[in-house]
Amino acid sequence: MEKRISYENLLEIISWGVFNRGIKGVQPQGVRELKSKRIDGAEYGGIYTGSPGRDIFFMLPYFTDIQMKEVAFKLAEKYPYVPPANHVQHAMCIRFIYGQFAKQGILRSEKDFNRMKEEKIDWSLSRKFLKLLHEEFDNMKKYYGLSILYEMEGHRLGDEALINKDISKLDEMEKTYNKSVEYASKCKSYKQLFTPYFWASKYFMKFKDKKRAIKYSKLTIINANKYCPDSRKSYVEKLATCLQYLKDKDENWNKFYKKYKKNIKNKCVKRAFKEIKK
Repeated sequence: MEKRISYENLLEIISWGVFNRGIKGVQPQGVRELKSKRIDGAEYGGIYTGSPGRDIFFMLPYFTDIQMKEVAFKLAEKYPYVPPANHVQHAMCIRFIYGQFAKQGILRSEKDFNRMKEEKIDWSLSRKFLKLLHEEFDNMKKYYGLSILYEMEGHRLGDEALINKDISKLDEMEKTYNKSVEYASKCKSYKQLFTPYFWASKYFMKFKDKKRAIKYSKLTIINANKYCPDSRKSYVEKLATCLQYLKDKDENWNKFYKKYKKNIKNKCVKRAFKEIKK
């Protein structure tokens, strides 16, 4: 925890909103140009995709309880009621608050898995803040924020389950991902209506829980067929991963294949079926 800015500067960064940093500059909501407003000492001057997540993380040890609650309220205000077209910045902001700056955590590679095991990660302070953020989202009825919050917590529970070989954490992860889908349904966040199932399947695969890996792989395909909003490469790859696992591990694969191969409505699912190995 070596980074620190003033509390007032953090509130200013939060006031800019949660946004993506584009190649040609930054155009967050209500701000035409932020380059002249960079904060010395802040991460990337406070201008980065997922801002203000990194800066909140580095300030967590220094907050009073009152300040922590105020920051949670200010951040909750910046999350939309209606799901945005681009989810990256809102998910990344929450991930950064855990201090997780590498996407996918231990699922990315064995190297990352071993690194996180050695780090002996403690997310208690991050979770204290995110509990307050949850309360603010709940008070504001911001179901999109709650869906993202549950999805990101699901990732961390999955990490803990694998690192500590803790089945209770795996069970908690399952419930948490299902809560993400529940809130996604309330706000019609179509991406979150299938991606939490995908991540659940990935953690179950790595934990070698075949029964639940199959269950959530199927749920991923079923919900993607209903809700997947487009056929971008990352979605196709996720669905193909689930299909390949089902083909290799599920005794009822042929039945599932025949049912969905002939009744696919979603272009992304169609493309994913073409990706699996014969």
